Amino acid sequence: MNLKDIILPLGLAILTVWGINYFFGGARAGKDGQSAASSGQIFVAPKERQELSPLNKEVDFVDVKSSQAPVITEIETTGALYQFSTEGASLERLEFKRRRGDVLATIYPVSPTEREQRCFLIALPEKTPYYYTLVDQKTNNTVHELVYRAETDQVVIQKKYSVYADTYKIDLEVTIQPKQKELSTGIAPRVFFPAPVMPDVAKDVISAVYNNQKGSLEKTASESLNVQQGWFAPSLFGLEDRYFVHALVADPSGFARRAYYTTTEKARLTAILEAPAVTTDTTWKLSFYFGPKEQEAFALVDKRLDQTLDYSGIFLGPFAWVLLFLLKLLYSFVHNYGVAIILLTLLIKLILLPFTFRSDEAMKKRAEFDKKLRYLQQKYKEDPDMLARERAELVKKHGMPGLAGCLPLLIQFPIFIALSRVLSGSIEMYRAPFCCWIRDLSVPDHYYVLPLLLVISMIMQALTADKSQRFTLLAMALLFGAITANLAAGLTIYILMNTVLTVLQTYVIGKIRAR
Repeated sequence: MNLKDIILPLGLAILTVWGINYFFGGARAGKDGQSAASSGQIFVAPKERQELSPLNKEVDFVDVKSSQAPVITEIETTGALYQFSTEGASLERLEFKRRRGDVLATIYPVSPTEREQRCFLIALPEKTPYYYTLVDQKTNNTVHELVYRAETDQVVIQKKYSVYADTYKIDLEVTIQPKQKELSTGIAPRVFFPAPVMPDVAKDVISAVYNNQKGSLEKTASESLNVQQGWFAPSLFGLEDRYFVHALVADPSGFARRAYYTTTEKARLTAILEAPAVTTDTTWKLSFYFGPKEQEAFALVDKRLDQTLDYSGIFLGPFAWVLLFLLKLLYSFVHNYGVAIILLTLLIKLILLPFTFRSDEAMKKRAEFDKKLRYLQQKYKEDPDMLARERAELVKKHGMPGLAGCLPLLIQFPIFIALSRVLSGSIEMYRAPFCCWIRDLSVPDHYYVLPLLLVISMIMQALTADKSQRFTLLAMALLFGAITANLAAGLTIYILMNTVLTVLQTYVIGKIRAR
């Protein structure tokens, strides 16, 4: 066995994956900005008052107890159900309606001891009101509006929500009205909103999402986030999990002078938007996207949110979006994502068939060239000059074997990486059933049937391959069996079907050439 036959394909595969992930992978965490306070610039606040004021994460409520029960107002749109409460004039529960009839929630009611975790809570430096009154409610075909009002001994606060019927956009209009003509000390209100919470998603990762100084979107996982770090005047700021995004997307009146994050006792991440201190009547308007990570939904609110998708990127994005489009198209016919993945695998195989034929021919020529070269090396091992002339003649006659034999491998790796991102990060896969014991394509096969079938199919592939490749394929069979035990079932189905189709393809091509 020629060692090069093992090292070259594996080396190219590793280099391809590394290159794609390094140059075209997901957003990376940025470094601290320069001294000028531009949008998206990072700062680290001191723990004591110095040239930068410390981050204000505490909330001092003026209301102790209300004599009235909270008023819950429901707003139902095309894709979601919103429940607003007079407690904090907050969004108490948010549910999303899915195509298969599933209901997914990302915001839940909180306990009385967790007041500061209410979504869209308005906090003041001191004496924050908690109990509001619903003073107005309007609905038409495009937008639902709610107006809440509360007051302290210093100010009156008015909050106006505009919930859009056909998108996942929420507008929040905040008005601060001093009871005196002008306050002697400025009041800087803050808006709190939490990360999406999906308790039944295993190993869900919460990440901070924000724009940098260049305007690009960046993400930092919660466990790597410095909560003493803040951002000046971000134009996009929020939180995400695997399937949903809660984020500020527009701030035309400049409410978010600073933005930062805080964690609760239960390690939940919350975003805080801090306004400049005001002494007179002031109104701000903020726009938020609270919805699933779907390109179609992002397009209706803010295209920048495309960068939150795990399969975004200059190189990976086009591959992934085409594959996702084809997957959804196939699903529209078969109404089963497992079957759609199988059909997509078959379609990819058919598209790559010309490259496979060319690769097979190139590998046969390479094997024949190596055989003749080994013969010459044995024949002229005592005559280096003659060996050099004969090698040159051999190259002149047959040509120097290139890397055409590795072409399908090089093409399939970007496809594999893009599809793996789509299948593991697309909300369409969440709770999507296939058949029998596979009721959720977004989680691993807990009975390990698919990984076992994959190992068997790869061993069969090794037995039908050239002898020089068998050791490599047998080693890969064991490796992929271990890896796919922890991969989403949808991705394992793709790898399994790709292997089975490769075995059948090799067998059929061999039969055709034997005639």
